[in-house]
Amino acid sequence: PNEERNHYWKTFLLHYPLQQKKVEEATEFLLAMKFERAVPESLVQRIKFNFNAAIDQFEAAQKQPDHAAIHEITRKPSGKSAFFKILYPVAASLLLVGLFIGYLVIQKDSARNVLQALTFEEQKTPKGKQRHIILEDGTNVWLNANSELKYAKNFSGKKNREVYLEGEAFFDVSENKEKPFIVHTSGLAIKVLGTAFNVRSYSNDHVVETTLVRGKVSIASAAEDSIHQVTLLPNQQALFSKDSKTIELEEAVNTENYIAWKDGWMIFDDKPFSYIKETLERWYNVTIVLEDENSLTCAFSARFKDKTLQEVLEIFKNTESINYRIDGDQVLIDGKLCEYENSN
Repeated sequence: PNEERNHYWKTFLLHYPLQQKKVEEATEFLLAMKFERAVPESLVQRIKFNFNAAIDQFEAAQKQPDHAAIHEITRKPSGKSAFFKILYPVAASLLLVGLFIGYLVIQKDSARNVLQALTFEEQKTPKGKQRHIILEDGTNVWLNANSELKYAKNFSGKKNREVYLEGEAFFDVSENKEKPFIVHTSGLAIKVLGTAFNVRSYSNDHVVETTLVRGKVSIASAAEDSIHQVTLLPNQQALFSKDSKTIELEEAVNTENYIAWKDGWMIFDDKPFSYIKETLERWYNVTIVLEDENSLTCAFSARFKDKTLQEVLEIFKNTESINYRIDGDQVLIDGKLCEYENSN
């Protein structure tokens, strides 16, 4: 890495954000490769030759509009951007394959260990389900509904213990001062040694919540021209805005409210119904439709444990002037959840 290359990849990901996971996997792969001997210059030249030959072949194909496969390409946007978009994944793949072949030639045994270390597990939970996972290092993870966790089967041989989260999870991290534990999610890197914390980072949330129960964590976000980093202490919460790429700290939060879900509780402390609605949808695997969309701004405090969906809805019905009906996996709510000023 250097300044020019870092800028290149940063720009690349801004234009092609869907390639984030592939770039991260490629980075993991390269970082894990530890060459005990220098790569022979002949191998480097051979990789360059094959790489340039692939580019020449691609450019030659571009000049054959009657070819069936090329016909699909010409229907895409023309010009330098289209060529870059098509060619770069090919080039990157060729380089990785070439490097990997060279690595196999030089170190067959080490390559086998690298492949084993880079074997990732994926755990997914559908709506209405939760899961408890114990990682190879002894770290306990509780994965909330509609969430996904990706992690290496084996952390040995790695500088860090890195996992990738989409959704919500509670981490009780096994302490290892020599090997930090890092959670990657929605533009954030949460780094710890041994601690317990909760992360809520669903794709449709505008804010990522990180709530610390014990220990200490470092949270870093990469903005366009800088890296914003904060340190979180127990009973503090970091709120990362996906829109502004900024991090705000909340002091003296009640952590029980944010981790009780793993023990079967739903606790809402002055939360807007929009937040409650999303939680209920994931918890009970339903879709909730409100007749009065302004009710999404109404705030409530409530505690539920071992309640059916109907029991929860009955509580809202008895408290507010609403009616509801359940139609399969859809819940229809009629009426207002609270009184509010009409701005019209």
